[in-house]
Amino acid sequence: CVLAQKKSCVEILHLEGNRIGGGNYNEGAKALANILSQTQSLTEIYLGANRIHGDDAQILAINGLSNNSTLKKLYLEGNHVGTDGADALRMVLLNQTEQKRKVLEHMFLDNNGVGKEAAEALGRALNSDTMIGGTLF
Repeated sequence: CVLAQKKSCVEILHLEGNRIGGGNYNEGAKALANILSQTQSLTEIYLGANRIHGDDAQILAINGLSNNSTLKKLYLEGNHVGTDGADALRMVLLNQTEQKRKVLEHMFLDNNGVGKEAAEALGRALNSDTMIGGTLF
């Protein structure tokens, strides 16, 4: 089973604490975005405590999540997503909603430096009948 293929069999991926973000040229975020855009089986991804910054989150959102049709749960707690990363995630969710292809149901952004307004806007994009877990501010 190879992860970055459409026929991957991996449904849940745990990568907590691996320093994926903040590296040279955002290589970790680009690799994860590639996985998100290629796999058709991944339903949950755990990326807590990976030093994912706003620019990394933008790459994950724009190049990965926007092309994914299976991910239901995204765990990003304990990173440095910030307002810029949250805004990128929000825009992707709104775009997917317009295209009637949004699948993401739960997003966890505890301790990411996301401001109140950005968190509320992201929550609305995710939908009121779903949740943003934890403390966002």
